[in-house]
Amino acid sequence: MLSEESIIHKCIKLAKKGAGTVSPNPLVGCIILKDGKIIGKGFHKEAGSPHAEVNAINKAISNGFSVKGADLYVTLEPCSHFGKTPPCTDLIIKSGIRNVYIGMQDPNPLVNGEGILKLQKAKINVIKDIKVKECTELNKIFLKNIEKKLPFVSLKVAQSIDGKIALNNFNSKWITGTEAREFVQQLRFKNDAVLVGANTVKKDNPELTYRGKRKKVINRIILTSKTSKISEKNTLLSDKYSLNTYLISSEISKSGYRKILSELYKMGITSVLVEGGAFVFSKFLEYDLFDDIYILMAPKIIGKGISSFANFEITNLSKSKNLRFVYSKKIGDDILLYYKKSK
Repeated sequence: MLSEESIIHKCIKLAKKGAGTVSPNPLVGCIILKDGKIIGKGFHKEAGSPHAEVNAINKAISNGFSVKGADLYVTLEPCSHFGKTPPCTDLIIKSGIRNVYIGMQDPNPLVNGEGILKLQKAKINVIKDIKVKECTELNKIFLKNIEKKLPFVSLKVAQSIDGKIALNNFNSKWITGTEAREFVQQLRFKNDAVLVGANTVKKDNPELTYRGKRKKVINRIILTSKTSKISEKNTLLSDKYSLNTYLISSEISKSGYRKILSELYKMGITSVLVEGGAFVFSKFLEYDLFDDIYILMAPKIIGKGISSFANFEITNLSKSKNLRFVYSKKIGDDILLYYKKSK
């Protein structure tokens, strides 16, 4: 017989299918069991569409099952308010669900325990806090949005073994291999925006588009200053790309960069993938305005070149940025190292 933890784990895997399409909503997966058998599955597919619980209930019914007396498992507390869709709690109650197993409580002030209370008042048995750590990781972007009113910030660094992201003459557009670049496309898909500095645009003239199989328009953010003017000949300023390209100028300070992130969040951008260059990487690191770092390391030794964090300098090791290692993975001939900011 499946345990509560194993079913919520399956719900988490379901929820991940919505990554890149549900923003600004959370990732949610749901499974319905009856007599120990899975009769319906669902996940939140995109913002404004039916929630995971609705999809799972509808799937069970379309499969020819009655959900009355069934058990519902979901990664996040069901909503209890009207938004773009009706409250999931109302449908759960109306459907005659007997038990609701919840991965974690929704921190959204519009929910935050009200969904659980509403279900309990309807005499539904609620079991909560199942695999909270995993469910929290699943919705790290959503949680930061709710708690900080800021987008989740990931740094993506493609470098040589000796920590160089470019040659001194910048004649080095791609350091990593094809498979690693495909992985970067996946990262872009899962984020609302890609951010680079003006120098990267001038040296590399990138497109910063998502070129995967699924359709998605990526917002492109270019950080500029009074002295870093970008030529109108650059690809990102052409008519084809300009619609979703934003030039943002700011003072080079923690408050200035934080203000940029705050403005991006107000624009509806919930997550940002920072792709370079060294100056921008260094400042996000120095100002402690990042959440995690993806380092793609190519089997190359460059020697003299542009260091990944060339503009970050400390005079004492106690001032170093300590990261928490999460995992490593071989991608083609390259190695992915994934770190989180140490708390």
